[in-house]
Amino acid sequence: MRPIIDVSAFQGSIDWKKVKNNVEAVIIRLGYRGYGTGKIVYDDKYKANRRGCEENGIPFSLYFFPASITEEEAKEEADFIIQEAKGMKFVLPIFLDSEYAEGSGKGRSDQLSKADRTRFLKVICDRLQANGIPAGIYASTSWIKSRLTVSKLPYSWWVAQWADSLSYTGDWLLWQYTSKGSVPGI
Repeated sequence: MRPIIDVSAFQGSIDWKKVKNNVEAVIIRLGYRGYGTGKIVYDDKYKANRRGCEENGIPFSLYFFPASITEEEAKEEADFIIQEAKGMKFVLPIFLDSEYAEGSGKGRSDQLSKADRTRFLKVICDRLQANGIPAGIYASTSWIKSRLTVSKLPYSWWVAQWADSLSYTGDWLLWQYTSKGSVPGI
């Protein structure tokens, strides 16, 4: 099986014709809520990456980095995702990337309690699913254990653990086993 990859502005310009025959699917970063400003923005390469997948017949899904600190913000994030997901064929869930927004842990949502972080993710996922969009959560094994209440988040899981084997024992759909992978075209 070919790999499923995730891409964002950090990969720069991508040659999607070269990528096409080397991946099973792509998960594109749609955008994020700014960790300082609180403003929802598109990933700088979202439109180009989506167009590249669409033009080359590459199955794709999306991910979004939420930084909501209220239920209203969580609903706003969900609505942003719903608007972009109109007309999509869902080969994978749309994932919410749950991790520190900023390395120092000083992002606007970085210090949320486990209960609040779980609640806001649930608000977004429930709203997506109520609109026919399969929802999932991306997080590292340590983040899942320390920052989320898995039993309250009955969605697909994309687990990050950069190792030869996965120690996470819960249900999962995808395992991100490296941050150093590459395929032709990227």
